[in-house]
Amino acid sequence: MTVFYDSNRPDAFVGGGSLDSVSYKASSRGVIADLASGHAYKLLSILPLGDSITYGVIASSSDTESGGYRKFMLERLDALNVKIDFVGSLSNGPASMQDRDHEGHRSWTLNQLNGIDDDIVAATKADAALLIAGTNDSATDSVPTMLQDLRNLLLSLSSSDPALTVFVGSLPPIRVGQQSQARADRVDAYNDAMPGLISELAAQGHKVIFVDMRDLTPDDITAPPLDSGLHPTAEGYAKIASYWIDALEQHFGLDGTGIGSDRDTFTSIENLTGSSFADQLGGNEGANVLDGLAGDDVLEGRGGSDQLIGGVGADTLVGGAGADVYYVDNAGDKTIEEANGGIDETHAYIDWTLADNVENLFLRSAANLAGKGNGLANAMVGNGGANTLEGLGGGDQLDGRGGSDRLIGGPGADILTGGTGNDSFVFA
Repeated sequence: MTVFYDSNRPDAFVGGGSLDSVSYKASSRGVIADLASGHAYKLLSILPLGDSITYGVIASSSDTESGGYRKFMLERLDALNVKIDFVGSLSNGPASMQDRDHEGHRSWTLNQLNGIDDDIVAATKADAALLIAGTNDSATDSVPTMLQDLRNLLLSLSSSDPALTVFVGSLPPIRVGQQSQARADRVDAYNDAMPGLISELAAQGHKVIFVDMRDLTPDDITAPPLDSGLHPTAEGYAKIASYWIDALEQHFGLDGTGIGSDRDTFTSIENLTGSSFADQLGGNEGANVLDGLAGDDVLEGRGGSDQLIGGVGADTLVGGAGADVYYVDNAGDKTIEEANGGIDETHAYIDWTLADNVENLFLRSAANLAGKGNGLANAMVGNGGANTLEGLGGGDQLDGRGGSDRLIGGPGADILTGGTGNDSFVFA
């Protein structure tokens, strides 16, 4: 058995025998690794940075939780089977958004963002930032002042992490009405001056890229009385999402598996260990061991008799064909098993109810745990603590082992074994 370790650069892992494994334990990003397709890539970590436009306000009086361009980015990338990882200290958007992290502070100015950027960059370790900021400054500041504040922010971001690529978007236009023509003109002038500033900083070696969104029109901005004429409509946010994705594709590359060039390949690899982040690990038709480690992971065993170890975090474990073994330790864990997919078992370090199509349950650790079966003929085994085991339907076999256990058979021809301790038995 050989264990290969990710090097944070493109690797070709070639196993020589059986039970070879690749570990992403030291990875600085989440990973999507698939043994069936024979490849893996690290999730591009993206920091959406700015004000209420990054937050996703459509109408300041009513629609503030749309997720804005972030929602449309995820939808478009998901349609391409491409995954990214939004990062940031804030989280909002509709419940349907799988990744709601961002750093969009409503009503904030460029200088306010400059006051937190060191901490945010250090905490998120992002690969790229998507910056739209300056709309709030345009209420009072001159164009030269806005440009100087933008320069200061970009230099500070670059100083915080020279490897961070900052994509700087031009501002959406101001819709005149509740807002003055003078303010709209300031935003237009600011946008027109931005390419020169970005080019100057890029020539000095800073990783900054201008993203031209000046094709947006006032029709893409929500009109009064729903809004003050500052925030994009849903259609406007969809356009902004397209600008961002096009820029990411041009700079990092985009294909059917992801964004970026940090990709690995697998040959004769049986097992995978994930990272400390949210990973997606997939097996093949053989017997695989998939260990999510930390983070909210998705593990899919597919064919073969697999071991799926969620690790720390709320994990989703999908077995498939074969006699699969699930390890769960978080109330947010989920196990999904197909019908007639072998005799499967769950090893639980917490109170647990067997999912559909999983036959057997083993309670682990020394804690006083409760286990509940399903409609199948279940075998359920306790630990050294005082357990409650409930078989429900089917002809179940319940074994309390150590501790003073309570064993509940339910309907069906059940066999209840107490073990050591003062045990109680309940028959239907």
